Amino acid sequence: MKLNPKFIQVVADAAIPLMGFFMWEWNIYFILLFYLLDLFATEIIAHLSARKINEYHAQKQLDLKQPLISLVLFIVSLFVVHVFVAAAVPGIDFKKEALAFWSYEDMGIAQGYILIPLILFVAIQRYRMEFLMRGKFRTIQLFMFWQHHFRMYFMLIGGVGIALGLALILVLPELVYVLAAIASTTLYTLYFKAD
Repeated sequence: MKLNPKFIQVVADAAIPLMGFFMWEWNIYFILLFYLLDLFATEIIAHLSARKINEYHAQKQLDLKQPLISLVLFIVSLFVVHVFVAAAVPGIDFKKEALAFWSYEDMGIAQGYILIPLILFVAIQRYRMEFLMRGKFRTIQLFMFWQHHFRMYFMLIGGVGIALGLALILVLPELVYVLAAIASTTLYTLYFKAD
């Protein structure tokens, strides 16, 4: 029996935040920082993928409009996530929490030194296995590639916007936000992420 790679990805993507919350006492901001690091790696890989598609289809010059839109959407996503956290966790000190996330030690090693290279390694391997080895750059047009990528950002910004609205009118336990974030990324990966 062969396991679907998407299923493996979903389990792995959910396992780290769940373990972080229940075993390592990560808060919602720690978990969202983990997702933002993954989003940053995804953004880097998107630009590498676009360049490869462009090279394969022998287009003379890479259009900078879509990469710039992507970068702006990434920055907007960062902003919206931080506005949400500020509403959900009043009085949060972002600098202190980001430093705590980076320097959190488990087994004597600060997680920043392991987690960031691990996230980048996984993103690069996913790029190689799902994009290069399968030859996706041969079959997808640049416009469609960016359209799928932008859809991810619009869904992210919309989802965080809904969470922000809820955080402004209701006081929900942190676990609800954590489970909602994990469920959202799982559903996106299963139903909307391009193969």
